Amino acid sequence: MADHVAMTQLEVPDYDLGLRGKLVRSSKTRRGSSLAFCTIVYGLSLTDDVTDTPFSSAANGYPDAQLVPDETTRVELPWRPGTDAVIADLVDADLRPLDLSPRAVLGNLADRYGELGLAPVLGFEYELWIFRDERGAAPPILGDRAAHGRTENAYSLTRCAEIHDIATEFVNRMDQIGIEIEMFHAELGPGFFEFTLAPETALRATDNAVRARQYLRDLCAERGLHASFMAKPFADKSGAGGHVHSSLTRDGDNVFSDGAGALSAEGSHYLAGLLAGMADTSLMLNPHVNSYKRIDPEMFTPAFANWGYDDRGTAARVILADARSARVEHRRPGADANPYLVAAALLAAGLRGLRERLALPAGDAEPAELPGDLGSALTHFENSTWLPDLLGKPFCTSFATTRRAELQRYEQWLRTTITDWELHRHLEHQ
Repeated sequence: MADHVAMTQLEVPDYDLGLRGKLVRSSKTRRGSSLAFCTIVYGLSLTDDVTDTPFSSAANGYPDAQLVPDETTRVELPWRPGTDAVIADLVDADLRPLDLSPRAVLGNLADRYGELGLAPVLGFEYELWIFRDERGAAPPILGDRAAHGRTENAYSLTRCAEIHDIATEFVNRMDQIGIEIEMFHAELGPGFFEFTLAPETALRATDNAVRARQYLRDLCAERGLHASFMAKPFADKSGAGGHVHSSLTRDGDNVFSDGAGALSAEGSHYLAGLLAGMADTSLMLNPHVNSYKRIDPEMFTPAFANWGYDDRGTAARVILADARSARVEHRRPGADANPYLVAAALLAAGLRGLRERLALPAGDAEPAELPGDLGSALTHFENSTWLPDLLGKPFCTSFATTRRAELQRYEQWLRTTITDWELHRHLEHQ
């Protein structure tokens, strides 16, 4: 029987999954209706462990906040007849987005660039793993999941053929809702693929990125597949990156380059900010314990805050071949990081560089080493003197609280779990 009640998928940005939400009657989401959502959304881990924050806790009863849809994001979902989707943010009594919201933080940063007459443009690209949700003949196998496809070659046309139906359906679905996927190809690894989104202004680009991730997971689930953006599921394989290309425009024109093959003054200050702020923002770029197992310079995943022209071995790859598309690719973020957090980290660091007119490090300067684990990243984030000003103290406090809780859960697991490493070394030999 066909659906007769028009439904809306409310999509609420969080810290870990990217989007959470619920299905409601569309009539309840239009102007004049009252919507609410529990503030616990900013304290839920990937597996729904609850972290109490100063703003939402057992002590205050995890209160609701009013939820306001952003009508500019409402789209019909043609592959789900009778259903549309809209991104919505929790707001305070004055209808201002809560300071805890990563989307609100990003919007505020974009406004600050506007005060300088600039508009940042972002282009996201994601590597991901696609598995069959069953044991199959193709190795390797993780739990009950077998990697999709038999070979691991990067840019393999055979692997493109194996994934053709999923890839083309994904590209077509995104096109139907105004999200342009520029390419989809095989990466080096089992069931490992990559897709690239067309560049857009900061908030639009990030909304597109978070939706593309969610909708690809949904599509794979429809087909009996599992799409994962986990940073490092295989110890001996590459990790999944979530690189972001960024540039600066003024009145629609790219001003990142000077037009003669070099960085403009603004481009130089912005890049200097990315480098100077990379250690402090690592918690947002690499927010999980597993995130740091991806860090390996031999796998083109940077451990230092360095930069170079068209150099994939650096953390900031500057591309100036065409002044109209001049940009920097930030290669530190993992695919596991929330796009809103990544975009906010980039824009905050770049804005600091522009405001303070930071200079690029001298050519012979040793680049700063970046945090190599979640605990070190948390220390850098909490000790930062400039992040609270640009991200807001409420967000910084809330996000750091959730990362500390995540680290404590992992450390508790290590203390109480007998690992295979211990059994191999001790059980047979002592």
